[in-house]
Amino acid sequence: MNARTPKYSASQVPSVPELIAFEAIARHKNFSKAADELSVTQSAISHRIQQLEARLGTTLFHRQTSQTELTEAGEVFLPKVQEILSALENAISVLQAKAVKRVRLSLPPLVGSHLVSHYLTAFQRDNPDIDLEITISATFANLKGGEADIGVRRGSDDDWPSLVKSRLFQIDLVSVCSPAYLKANPWIVCPESMLKATLLRQSIFSWKEWFSAQGLECDEPQRGPFYSDVNLMLQACELSQGIALLPKAFVEHKIHDRKLISPINYELRTGRSIFICSSPHALEQTQVRRLYDWLVAQAS
Repeated sequence: MNARTPKYSASQVPSVPELIAFEAIARHKNFSKAADELSVTQSAISHRIQQLEARLGTTLFHRQTSQTELTEAGEVFLPKVQEILSALENAISVLQAKAVKRVRLSLPPLVGSHLVSHYLTAFQRDNPDIDLEITISATFANLKGGEADIGVRRGSDDDWPSLVKSRLFQIDLVSVCSPAYLKANPWIVCPESMLKATLLRQSIFSWKEWFSAQGLECDEPQRGPFYSDVNLMLQACELSQGIALLPKAFVEHKIHDRKLISPINYELRTGRSIFICSSPHALEQTQVRRLYDWLVAQAS
């Protein structure tokens, strides 16, 4: 055979849709039921069979009013078609099983470090077939637009009605500092005294709101180090550079380990939460649904 001559002629080899249509009609013995199963019109499935019969040069069905029966040629052809479709399905399954699946995860800075250190490492260990592509950004990814498969966002129950979302945890704010900082400033014993302390600032969580909830009306502090990255502020807090205001869920393990302490035993319930979000379309992917459900389970 000439190297340039194709082994199979595209005009002679039936298409997969034609074979699927033939198998469905043979199984149901009815064009209409087969069309319903394949979500196509009856005229479309009839056209596929006409094309198939034209390629083969023979009639495959006896078309009757009440029931459709296979011809002798159809009886011979059916087991071969079923074998071909089964082999094709198995080949696809093998390739999909070997393929590395990817999930794109968009996280805000503080949540990102918390999830990576506490949860995502374990997920990757238990799910080696899934690669995580993690983006840390203060800007919410457009999940409906496909910028990420899963995003973590800060908000309330009524936000993002077009997305599927689950609460990871509530945002209850606590003041924290290092034991060394409090030892060096023993006069910090009440909210009023904290107004004179070095308050580490950032744009997400409000000191004014925290003080106001305890009956102290004051403006947002204008003095003290300001951090655009909350993780840097947390590090500064551990290095005894001042008092930080952070969600309890992010620092309770450090409080438990005595790396941080709360100088004032008060939690501000903000009414806001951290949510895991995804689009309905993205959750149709098995690997995305697996990570989404896993994160929700860890938070429960």
